[in-house]
Amino acid sequence: MDSFSSYPQPAEAQKPFPGHQTQFQDVPSHPFFDVVQEQSQQMVSKAGDPQVDFDLQPGTPVPAPTTTAPLSGFYSSSGFDMIGILSRLVNRPNPQINVGPIDMSCSFLVTDARQYDHPIVYCSPTFEHLTGYKGSEILGRNCRFLQAPDGRVTSGSRRQHTDNQAVYHLKAQMLQSNEHQASIINYRKGGQAFVNLITVIPICNEFNEVAFFVGLQVDLVEQPNAILEKMKDGTYLVNYQQMNMVPYIPGANTASEPVDDYFREIPAVASPASEGLNNQEILDLVQCSGENEQQLQQEWNKLLLEHSEDFIHVLSLKGFFLYCSRSSSDLLEHDPEELVGHSLSSICHPSDIVPVMREIKEAAGNSDKVVNLIYRVRRKYSGYMWMECQGKLHVDQSKGRKCLILAGRERPMYSLPRKELMQYGGAGVGSEFWVKASLSGLYLHVSGTSEDVVGYSSDFLVGASIFRYVLDKEVHEITRALASVKKGEICNLEHTMQNNKGQYVSVVSTFYPGDGSSGNKAPEFALIQIRAKDAAVLAAIKSAADDVAMSDMTEEEVAENMFSELETVRGTSWQYELHQLEVANQKLREQLENLSNPKRRKIIYIYRICTLHFFFFGFYLQKKKKASSAPDVQKMCAQCQSKDSPEWRKGPNGPKELCNACGLRYAKSISAKTTAMET
Repeated sequence: MDSFSSYPQPAEAQKPFPGHQTQFQDVPSHPFFDVVQEQSQQMVSKAGDPQVDFDLQPGTPVPAPTTTAPLSGFYSSSGFDMIGILSRLVNRPNPQINVGPIDMSCSFLVTDARQYDHPIVYCSPTFEHLTGYKGSEILGRNCRFLQAPDGRVTSGSRRQHTDNQAVYHLKAQMLQSNEHQASIINYRKGGQAFVNLITVIPICNEFNEVAFFVGLQVDLVEQPNAILEKMKDGTYLVNYQQMNMVPYIPGANTASEPVDDYFREIPAVASPASEGLNNQEILDLVQCSGENEQQLQQEWNKLLLEHSEDFIHVLSLKGFFLYCSRSSSDLLEHDPEELVGHSLSSICHPSDIVPVMREIKEAAGNSDKVVNLIYRVRRKYSGYMWMECQGKLHVDQSKGRKCLILAGRERPMYSLPRKELMQYGGAGVGSEFWVKASLSGLYLHVSGTSEDVVGYSSDFLVGASIFRYVLDKEVHEITRALASVKKGEICNLEHTMQNNKGQYVSVVSTFYPGDGSSGNKAPEFALIQIRAKDAAVLAAIKSAADDVAMSDMTEEEVAENMFSELETVRGTSWQYELHQLEVANQKLREQLENLSNPKRRKIIYIYRICTLHFFFFGFYLQKKKKASSAPDVQKMCAQCQSKDSPEWRKGPNGPKELCNACGLRYAKSISAKTTAMET
């Protein structure tokens, strides 16, 4: 029970936090504190000697403590006051992040900030349930082991399976001892990924020095409702309490029943081209005599599947692999035997599995619908990649089975570092439009601003060749620019382009590798920035190099990907990112219209003023209507009791209480008294 006493801590760290014993020594025992103390002691008993290597492999037993020290604590005989740390967490001065209710049911861990590499010195039982690791596999290690499926991550290495920007943010904030919050992809024992919303709080000792870091975790995929509120500073109020959390069991994402052999066999379905299979060359390939047509068709189908570059696979409606072609070894780095019988969630990005399963369930009700899926999958060694799958629902009428037959291939995504864009004049200078083109010069996608430059709509240009709209003498230059893109190089070219009126206008085109930066992998497509040639554009291109050198942006901002929303290690789904971009674009469009059209801004201002006027005018009319609808009370003169008078005048007790004659006499008397007083 005294395993933490073996930690070589400074003298001040071996003392319990001041005030804890004097504060609680006269408090009677409470069942809650008894349970907390028992849980703390159970976890403390699992700690080992921190002098061993902190990157122990999962399952390696931790050596038993060799020395003990007479440390005393109120809640733990080991001297590690877990309740004291949580008390300081909740009652810390000037909190920057609202962590909400915290107790021992939360998933959290504690690292020692005074030791090398910040080893974990405590983890809650819920943290074990969340990650699947046991306490003996967690204590004494750095938290980075959660950033890889196999738990092997070297300090300072570039992460392949999680977002490097998120890792850098966490590390930078911890070095500055700031409270911080970030979402990052972590991995449970066995390799299953999950989106972890981490909140890190530094805990200071009595000398106002950071002694511990407390990290609170919640799985955003399994518990999306844990986020209670988004604060004004961008952080989230999270409910970290997880009372009914089911412990994660490694290997539980496999099919409970053996996969039916029906899906292991290649169906011998005849095709329209089966009549030509009796060719001797085909018979030699399939090594079949051809006497049995069904066997010949089956062997031919098997040969096609084995040599197909696409990932042919069959999914059950619950998301389990029923069949995988041999191309999975090259594309996903997983052999078919490693995937069949396992769930799609074992390789799918945790943020994409929910929309993918929703698409699969919707396809189950419509057998004629073509299923299109775009999601991220985790390769065995090389990290995540985008994959696009297309297929249809297959229904076996004889056995009543339903499954999805899909063909998948890698989907190249946009990638353009900010530095490369700035080196060639940036974006937004003058009239311009962007084009996604094949490496042979075919327009695949065109932005909507093409009409401002050449007069053609984006729909008109899609599918056309870039060589169609340039002069014959410029074809060679365009061809050389596309060849440079194939090598991963950037090319800037001045040429002419035909507009919708048949005239040739001068433009400046910059050819970028579409899905890979310079010196990286060979690109699959080109990204072309076409700008109308004018003085502003030429000046921006000329001063681009100096602007990059003199820019006050950090190195991380310069190297930032302009399409960071499509990075494979992003912690959110592409559907969510697309929605956020649409909202941001709508706000920018409204701001741009207000700035570029002052008349419209004035009209909006007048409209709002008129709306307020109409509101108050309507309120006045309603009030006047109520007053007019009230029953009239017949008046009576206060002196002569006359009820008939053409006009009512002021009296001694107030206005309109005297008839016309009495009112005139009262006014004359008041005037006479005033004259006498003045005399």
